[in-house]
Amino acid sequence: MFASRGRLECALVLSMLLTSATHAQSAAPARKPIGVAFGGGSAKGLAHVGVIRWLEEHHVPIDLVSGTSMGGLVGGAYAAGMTGEELSPRLTHLNWDEMFGSRPYQFRSVRRKEDLRAYPSHIELQLRNGVSLPVAINDGQQVDLLLARIGGVYGNLSSFDSLPTPFRCVALDLRTALPIVLDRGFLPTAMRASMSLPGIFPPVEEGSRVFVDGGPMDNLPADVVRSMGAGVVIAVPAGALTDTAVIRYSVLGMINSTTGALIRANERRSAAAADIVVPLPLETFGRLDWRRAVELEEAGYRGAEVMRAQLLPLAVDDAAWRQYQATRAARRRTTMPVITALDVRGATAEDERSIRQRLATFVGRPLDIASLEHHLRYLSGLDRYLTVNWELGVTEQGAALSIRAIPRYTAPPFLMFGLNAQNLTSNEFSLQLAARFLAFDVLTSGSELRVDAALGSNPRIGAELRDTFGGSMLFWAATLGAAAHRIDFTNADNAIVAQYQEALEFGQLDVGLTPGQHLELRAGVQAGHYSARVKVGNPGLPSLSGGRSQLLASGIYDHQDRPVVPSEGLRVVGTARHVLSTPGIPSSFNSSRSNEGLTQAELTGSHVWSWNNRVQRVFAVGGVGSSFGDEPLPTDQFVLGAPFRLDAFSLGARRGDYYTALTGGYLHVVGRLPDFLGGPIMLGAWLETGSTFNLHETTPIYTQLGFGMILDTMLGPALLSYSIGSGERMLHVGFGRLWR
Repeated sequence: MFASRGRLECALVLSMLLTSATHAQSAAPARKPIGVAFGGGSAKGLAHVGVIRWLEEHHVPIDLVSGTSMGGLVGGAYAAGMTGEELSPRLTHLNWDEMFGSRPYQFRSVRRKEDLRAYPSHIELQLRNGVSLPVAINDGQQVDLLLARIGGVYGNLSSFDSLPTPFRCVALDLRTALPIVLDRGFLPTAMRASMSLPGIFPPVEEGSRVFVDGGPMDNLPADVVRSMGAGVVIAVPAGALTDTAVIRYSVLGMINSTTGALIRANERRSAAAADIVVPLPLETFGRLDWRRAVELEEAGYRGAEVMRAQLLPLAVDDAAWRQYQATRAARRRTTMPVITALDVRGATAEDERSIRQRLATFVGRPLDIASLEHHLRYLSGLDRYLTVNWELGVTEQGAALSIRAIPRYTAPPFLMFGLNAQNLTSNEFSLQLAARFLAFDVLTSGSELRVDAALGSNPRIGAELRDTFGGSMLFWAATLGAAAHRIDFTNADNAIVAQYQEALEFGQLDVGLTPGQHLELRAGVQAGHYSARVKVGNPGLPSLSGGRSQLLASGIYDHQDRPVVPSEGLRVVGTARHVLSTPGIPSSFNSSRSNEGLTQAELTGSHVWSWNNRVQRVFAVGGVGSSFGDEPLPTDQFVLGAPFRLDAFSLGARRGDYYTALTGGYLHVVGRLPDFLGGPIMLGAWLETGSTFNLHETTPIYTQLGFGMILDTMLGPALLSYSIGSGERMLHVGFGRLWR
């Protein structure tokens, strides 16, 4: 009996203890929602990826997210469901030259690529409403596509609370001068508005609002994430909040210091609203250090590790962490909807018809982002619009794909400039100032007008009007022009001993085909008046004057990624001509050579490969030319001596009815000019071989070695090189359009 009573008492005590524990557990306060505010800081904002990685590895959940500028991009990507492991390769392996550099080349039409090759300067004027510079260095097209890949699947949301992690970002409305908290709509547009750094990206217009980067108003939106319901706020600034000891006393330095002080002041106010501030060790990084993405991420991770004691108390156990991950995964959208309707806004009537034709096959199928981006890059590559982007909307029938063409603010027309200078011999230089006027829709929608003029060496002026046949890939082009060309003849010491001056006034009519973004074919007839005379010395050529006509054909394939020194891609150019009529050689001039009935063709090409994040590059440049048994005058023979075409010779020192040339080399990026002033600085070496020759004559094979430095500057490429071989040597200095 006592044993039974003892067992009963023990059971009662155990029951009371379990009941007490249960009540204590239910009475314990629920976990406070953790909100993280990611600050803006341009490239420094990439450090936020490392902070996210640390929080995930240590099971610290992020329940709410706010961000500004680059913090809005990283925070928005996390809110869309991406993890630190996904964010790291997505952002650190981006081509930042493509994202943030000026005038992306590889996505332009072959027509616009030829503009950039002819005028590689970054200086461009826009003439729609007077004379102005472009609204931004970068048009934002590639960033728009990146953001759409990250968050486009969610479509137009009534609230960003429905994302895997609720999200807000901050932008500045230029009309009202107010910070605007973006909490709904198309997520990529909100992220893009928050990071529209003036001068780098164009603003984002939504209704009556004009959004730019929210940094000047609220660069560290801890107050925003607090207002979302965060019980614990972690603020992660992408820059120091302390006083700075460095003030740069220059025009740009004072502007940057003033802007930095204003942003630092609002960050300090915001940080006061946070429970934990995570300072990041970013003192050795600049705001434009995009290419140091991996280092920035690691710096962010180290910054979070320093705050370990403050952050670890927020960690949850394994079961709670698995539940957190499962909840985010359940709210994440990964499957693209079936498109039931297509909408086009902002495009001209002809472009809208073209867009609808191109994208007609998208209706009735799940959205294929890769294919859509291909089409949008083609359309944006025409340069008619600032950007061409997409978003998803909801209709009664399902998902609507909306294509939005954003018109340029101050163009077309465009005015491009070029400065071309290079030494012809050891002590003779050519110098040319050139410009191109480019206008669209001059004759009909889709037509364009080019007007070129050049002063200095080899002056010229010309205009080409071009239009398509009914908006198809077929086109016609009419050209009028006049040009003068000086030909130098050198002796064995590379000194100019004679000069011959040519002049041509002509008209030309072509028809052509553009079957793709990278290819153009054309053929036509040219007719005009040709004259030539001896200017200095005795070049052994007669004075000529009379009509000249010829048939011309050309083809261009260009799939390279830059007009100056590409990091990858193939470019091939082929030309052919047949002279129908030309001034005859005077009977008093004793020579078997003549341009009458001349047929010639030339094929040139280059291919570039790169590795190690485009730091190391190898290239091959080659060309062949033939006169098909004809014997042209020296003025129309093929020449050596151009850059990477046996350039130890002075230009034109070797001439022939035929030629072949091949150059292979290696380039190494050793530094960069500031992004606003240019691109990479490269050192390299190359081996050149080839020959010019005539039929029934000995064919000499020349081999030369060159090495030098190439700079991609704001005004165009600059080359300093030295070549030696074949009994010749040449120090070559060039600037501007060095490669044809």
